[in-house]
Amino acid sequence: MKIHQYINPHRLSNTYVLDLAAGKVVLIDVGNFDTKPFTAWLKQEKKELTHVILTHEHADHCCGIDALAEAYSFELICTSKCEENIRNCRQNFSYYLEEIDTFEVKHSKVAIVKDYEVKNIAGQSFTFIETPGHSPGGMCVLLGDILFTGDTILNGVKSPLTFPHSSRKDYQYSMEKLKGNLKKGMTIYPGHDRFFLFESFESLSV
Repeated sequence: MKIHQYINPHRLSNTYVLDLAAGKVVLIDVGNFDTKPFTAWLKQEKKELTHVILTHEHADHCCGIDALAEAYSFELICTSKCEENIRNCRQNFSYYLEEIDTFEVKHSKVAIVKDYEVKNIAGQSFTFIETPGHSPGGMCVLLGDILFTGDTILNGVKSPLTFPHSSRKDYQYSMEKLKGNLKKGMTIYPGHDRFFLFESFESLSV
């Protein structure tokens, strides 16, 4: 598996491209990045976009879904609360933003995953871990020694818990849960900034 990173103009959130076996491609979070290079790469390399996974419902992580769905038929994977909130402009917070248009995600091909559900995609085992706190629909994605954390764990800064629907209690519970999954040397791919190696919970800004 190869991992490519796009940095979205809106709030510099990350979109991760997972280049899997048999020409299958999975995206983790879809902001407002320029999709032309991505589309050209898919076509040139004869790749197929099969899934988009959302780490949570905030606009900087999901605002590009419907535009992408105009060109590709993919399955959207997220938690039930995330799906509910991406369809509400006040809950995905686009209603309050000036930098992007207000939107509510329309894409209907959705697979709701539950806590610790496992899906096999192109030979890779994806484990989905519900991690509410930063937002109600938060989720981390575990692939072997790699963890995609969205905004639950960031690189060198604390996860913002100041949104109207953030919950410090839920966040603390989610972090306790993650202690059973994180091991020294694992690679963390956060929702903003660069990936980093996990050393210990004491080294994190949580």
